[in-house]
Amino acid sequence: MINLRIPTRGCGRPQPRRGNVRGLPGLRRFRGFWTGVDGAELLEFALGLPFLLIFVIGIIDFSGAFNLKQKMANAAREGARMAISNSLTDESSGCANASPPCSIQAAENAVANYMTNAGVESSCLSSASASSSGTDSWTYSCKGISLTINRGYWFTYTPATGGTDITVLATQVTLTYPYTWTFGNIIGLLELLHVKNATAILPSTLTTTVVMQNLVTD
Repeated sequence: MINLRIPTRGCGRPQPRRGNVRGLPGLRRFRGFWTGVDGAELLEFALGLPFLLIFVIGIIDFSGAFNLKQKMANAAREGARMAISNSLTDESSGCANASPPCSIQAAENAVANYMTNAGVESSCLSSASASSSGTDSWTYSCKGISLTINRGYWFTYTPATGGTDITVLATQVTLTYPYTWTFGNIIGLLELLHVKNATAILPSTLTTTVVMQNLVTD
């Protein structure tokens, strides 16, 4: 009696069982994860995360800058109202020959108090020395903050009814405050996605200017 052995696979070579290869089931599960729906969602999240962070940080940064700018504008208006309502040549007790004039000191105090009450640290302005430019302009500077009060600012406007332009003597208040941005650092994440020159040029300070017509002339 003749017994014949017929191989079922290959050309007579024995075939190993899959269960005998260590780690192969885990490898199949790993490959299945990346090629399945879960892996695709994770990859999409990883690609979209830098854009999401930039979007959120941008909202926080620019809204903070806008909020600070509004507070600065209101503070400058308070200082301008104080300056335009008082004369530079106040001869009352304690103000005669004062440098800077009492009206300028009062305007500076109005700006510093408003900023401090609004939660923006500016108390150093009250102890800062004023430097004069000419006879009508003074500047206070401290810790990156700058406040300039110009009592002799001239501007020209055309009346709504037409006619000749009118020149007006006014007070100009310019306030500058430092601002730290996070957006400029976080935008560098775009380089991870091979976006070249992913930078943002942002100012290190915010500045606001207010002009009001003088109500009291010297």
